[in-house]
Amino acid sequence: MTLIEPASSLTDFALGILALFAARQLSKRESADSHWLWFFVWIGIGGIWGGFHHGFIVANESAAAVSWSGISLVVAVAISFLLAASVNSVLGKGRGQPLLLLRAVSLAVFFAFVVSGNATITILLLTEGVAMAIVVALWVSAWQKEQPGGGLVLAAILLSMFAATLKVSGAQFTLGGWEFDPNSIYHVAQMPGICLILIAILRRADAAEGRPMRQRGGVAAPA
Repeated sequence: MTLIEPASSLTDFALGILALFAARQLSKRESADSHWLWFFVWIGIGGIWGGFHHGFIVANESAAAVSWSGISLVVAVAISFLLAASVNSVLGKGRGQPLLLLRAVSLAVFFAFVVSGNATITILLLTEGVAMAIVVALWVSAWQKEQPGGGLVLAAILLSMFAATLKVSGAQFTLGGWEFDPNSIYHVAQMPGICLILIAILRRADAAEGRPMRQRGGVAAPA
């Protein structure tokens, strides 16, 4: 079976599988906030769905429009869990309720656009931009307070922004007869960020459990 956009499809599948692997790793740690696990799960769902979208659906214009709206909503849900996880991790559980209320409003607005068939990239960036700005501010605060993993999460966010910049720039190249378009490059560039967030949350879990830490290849790991 031939994939319509092989590079975009396979890199999206790879991103989804990586995120689900991260969720699996976090499921083994009771001290890790469950919102992180669900963030990775929804990113995984989005990646797998995106793999099918680029591989089998994108050529059908009407079906692709519906599929893209669904993927956008999945991404919005993932960002909601990212915000909730960040609030709990940085501020503590039970705090930051106004921030979560603001997020609920922006998610409801985006959902309304999806249902009405008007969910565009611009709308996604506007509604999700508010949530991501709050996430960045929270982790800058965590980094300044030297909370475990704060720098790693910020690095992951910077990588995500770099990936988005590559996508917007229209960068592309051909390798082994496959055309790596902006979508596939974006997927690949997101993967290191997923790994950094996983490492950061595992470090925070280690700190919460009082586990000693040691350095392995420049990255802290349980002793």
